[in-house]
Amino acid sequence: MAVKNQYFDRQLDSVVKEYPNLRIKVEDGAPFIKGILDIPDDNGDVSGCFAIEIRPSAGFPYAFPYLYEVGGEIPCEADWHKYPDNSCCLTVQAKECMICYNGITLVWFIKNIAIPYFANQLYKKQTGSYLQEYSHGRDGIKEFYEELFQTSDINVWRCCRDVAFSGAKYERNGKCYCNSGKKYKKCHLPIEDKVKIIGKQQIMFDLKMMNLI
Repeated sequence: MAVKNQYFDRQLDSVVKEYPNLRIKVEDGAPFIKGILDIPDDNGDVSGCFAIEIRPSAGFPYAFPYLYEVGGEIPCEADWHKYPDNSCCLTVQAKECMICYNGITLVWFIKNIAIPYFANQLYKKQTGSYLQEYSHGRDGIKEFYEELFQTSDINVWRCCRDVAFSGAKYERNGKCYCNSGKKYKKCHLPIEDKVKIIGKQQIMFDLKMMNLI
């Protein structure tokens, strides 16, 4: 059954105005975007194009809409970040939570998420590997959290999580609990704010996925 989302529907006109090769379609009473998305190179010239669909998710604008590559240019394989139903794996869920915390627009999504995703696909076709991309699945989740917590030390991850959700207070100008030697306010205090945005439920789910709880 098609997902209906009024916030998504209200932004469709702005999408087709910005991207003339995309059109508004309707299926089972729910509108969506379908057409050709041009991918510009560094000079603004078209370096490639993909046949796509963008359909609403229940959580939009506080979650990504669903992006599909329907032209068969990308293999439906994990190594290519594309699922068997043609949907695109755009990033790890925790990062999506952070990106969408204040809400996003469809035009912003296309410019900042969809186009870079497809540009990276073109890069892989040319070079055989992605440019600065998380791995697929569990490995990608681990890479994200190593980047977020600025360490691969699992004990620091757990400590930061516990402090973020317990309301424990640390001296801002004191040494951080991670033993980096940095002041707390310059080290894991701002990371705790990001952890809170991701949310306890998502953090716990991801740690369980990585067999860390």
